[in-house]
Amino acid sequence: MDFQLMKRRYGPTVHLTPTGELDLDTRAALGEVQTDLDAVAAVACDMRHLTFMDVTGLHGLTAFAHRLGIRGIAFFAYNWQPQPLRLMNLIDSLYQPADRNGNHGGATQLLRRSVQGSATAAGAARAARQDTPIRAASPSRQAAGRARAASPTPSG
Repeated sequence: MDFQLMKRRYGPTVHLTPTGELDLDTRAALGEVQTDLDAVAAVACDMRHLTFMDVTGLHGLTAFAHRLGIRGIAFFAYNWQPQPLRLMNLIDSLYQPADRNGNHGGATQLLRRSVQGSATAAGAARAARQDTPIRAASPSRQAAGRARAASPTPSG
């Protein structure tokens, strides 16, 4: 079956609807979509028409969600079909609980977040990006810079 990725934009939200089979041959479509997400706050992905997903497709989708998260864009997937959901459950069953409370840190956690969880994570990523200096100089570099600025300029 062919793979199609329908994209609709409503203000700061992009709705994606993948149709068909997400695998090695088709996961590049997610990368193409990512380049066109300027001024987007959230990506909602309706999975009701995704009939098949293999491990490479799952990896591509997880990487896509991770890259969006780094950019501070919330990602939320819903309406999972049985086969992709079984694959995610199988992959997550290979991982032990992440903490003593039994909260799973499984490989597909990014794809299973609630809308609120996605928004919270994206907000934290945006805040972290805004608080991170582009290039922080060490105290010794700052002192060296002050020393250069204070020294007389050689004339020629």
